[in-house]
Amino acid sequence: MNRFFIPVLFGVLSAASAVADPVFVGKFQAKVVPEQVVPLVLGDHGTLTGLVDASQPVKAGTVVGVLNKERTEQEREDMEFDLERERLNTRDEIRKLTVQREKVAFYLNLSEEERKYATDLKSDERSMTEETLRDLDERISMLKRQSETMERRKRTEFDRNHEKLTAKMPFDGRLQYSFSVPDDITKPMEYNPSVAQGFATACDDSSLYICLNISNSELTQLPAENFTVHLTLPRNKTLVAAFDHSKVERGGNSDMLVYYFRVKDEDHDTAYKMLGSMAQAQLLYEPGESTTRIRKSVLAARPEAAQCENWEQLVRLVYPEAEIILIADRDIVLQQQKP
Repeated sequence: MNRFFIPVLFGVLSAASAVADPVFVGKFQAKVVPEQVVPLVLGDHGTLTGLVDASQPVKAGTVVGVLNKERTEQEREDMEFDLERERLNTRDEIRKLTVQREKVAFYLNLSEEERKYATDLKSDERSMTEETLRDLDERISMLKRQSETMERRKRTEFDRNHEKLTAKMPFDGRLQYSFSVPDDITKPMEYNPSVAQGFATACDDSSLYICLNISNSELTQLPAENFTVHLTLPRNKTLVAAFDHSKVERGGNSDMLVYYFRVKDEDHDTAYKMLGSMAQAQLLYEPGESTTRIRKSVLAARPEAAQCENWEQLVRLVYPEAEIILIADRDIVLQQQKP
């Protein structure tokens, strides 16, 4: 204990005490949130298959719903048929060009004397040039590239158009469907959701947090790692979480600073049941060993209180060499002013 607190704080006010237990800051509205939540979208309507047991954890990449699977398979067969037909047409055209190229190459390899006897090629003599040969090579190459590009583009377009008909789990976690799931999930069901209903919500429960909106600038100036939050549960149980991180989030028409307190692994099941609900949480602060806690009720009974409009004025009168660290719900935490 700093020697300042012995003669001044303890000597003047017997109710002053060194801070041992965390200081109760106040009660806050809190909610439990997972590491991340991702809404899953699945087309508009149709026959739904591929559902999974949402009561169990789901691995990343697992298909959790397929819309109009039979229709998609039929459309894929039709696409493959069209692609095969296009490939046959392209090969036929390439064969014709190849025969023409061989004829030109054969003619160009003949001597002047031999060309006199090539009567079957004489009528095409004007097109039997090196330039014609190059043009034919380019056309054959172009047809091959065109066929490959067309096939790749059609497959890409097909996959992109049908991708929205298959929902997959984006990460390891839990799944919540947004509709009533039938008892037998192996049977197809008709799916016709409302616009706002959506398909499902993927929840990454690798970490769960208790969130508080901290709008008091005096609290945000304190070391955040010194805060803990206590959530009261039924049967006299308490969920305790330590500060993990904070970030600014958009709420309504304004920004707000949200503190995230990480729930212990052994409390995950309990915390998961509270997702989406609001609760009352107690915020506590560990001021450190070099501080002293003064009860507001005792300080307010001082004769100096009659001439003060706020706690700051009263502290300056009673403890002129102390500075306020925290004005909590029932206590004021002080420490000696730094020189």
